[in-house]
Amino acid sequence: MGALVLLVDDSPTIRSQIRLTLEQLPEFERFVEAGDGLQAFKMLADTQPDLVLCDLIMPVFDGLKFLALRATRPDLSHIPVIMLTAEGDSNRKVEVLDRGASDYVTKPFNEKELLARVRVHLRLKLLQDELRQANMRLESLAVTDGLTGLFNRRYFDTLLVSEMQRTLRYKTPMAVILLDVDHFKHVNDTYGHPMGDEVLRNISRIVAAGVRSTDSVARFGGEEIGIVLTQTDLPGAIEVAERLRQQVAAFSHTLGDKTIQKTASFGIASFDGAGTPVSAQQFVQRVDQALYRAKKNGRNQVVTWSPELSPGEVESSLSSG
Repeated sequence: MGALVLLVDDSPTIRSQIRLTLEQLPEFERFVEAGDGLQAFKMLADTQPDLVLCDLIMPVFDGLKFLALRATRPDLSHIPVIMLTAEGDSNRKVEVLDRGASDYVTKPFNEKELLARVRVHLRLKLLQDELRQANMRLESLAVTDGLTGLFNRRYFDTLLVSEMQRTLRYKTPMAVILLDVDHFKHVNDTYGHPMGDEVLRNISRIVAAGVRSTDSVARFGGEEIGIVLTQTDLPGAIEVAERLRQQVAAFSHTLGDKTIQKTASFGIASFDGAGTPVSAQQFVQRVDQALYRAKKNGRNQVVTWSPELSPGEVESSLSSG
């Protein structure tokens, strides 16, 4: 699909002339038009064109006012604006560029010059779009677990600190659930690592689908999955964990001609911003203590943290299987 161009001029005749000129390039197949800067800004936000050609002098709402409105929307700053001006004053041209225009063309314009400038800025725009998308992919990879597609531990740790700070400030409750696949080592030893990977992927999908969009799910480590529940008190977290526990236990994991079922143990701790302050690390330790007790008591169950749980009893939930 060809590039979309927004043409802005109070003269329909000039807009038609520019359009006929640009149609000489195969890159340009789609056009939208506006008769003043205010209408142009609305169309800019609605259509997100690849390029804008805007007249500088227009009645009521001119090109500079259009650039001023555009400056209020940083998300539109990547769209190049070429200003068309009949003024030869170099200071005026400098002002246009300072206000955010990518370039200017003096009217009456030379068709070849206009086509050359438009083509250059379109190429720059496409390169910048590709770079921005590549950066977004890199940012996503930096916080995503490759196997499960969940967030990774790095993201979990950062998010937890942020959510605990939010809770301290607004006194809205939050909770963290940590689940561990029961006897996961047995899966790898008996059925092979491909089946183990399939189990982790399936359980990750169950958990991600079973929480709200405002909650976050991360691969905490190994076969452990962490869930940060925003604006959720302890009873609410218990309800979520119990529902997930049942869904995990009921699911059948199939790979090739082998089908197995697995359970998971759940530990929970909540935080409402009251009482003695705790660090994010201490909070995670509480969740881990509850998880360890769930596994020690027979697995496939939900346990909530309480002060009676001794930190010394947690040898390592990771090594318990």
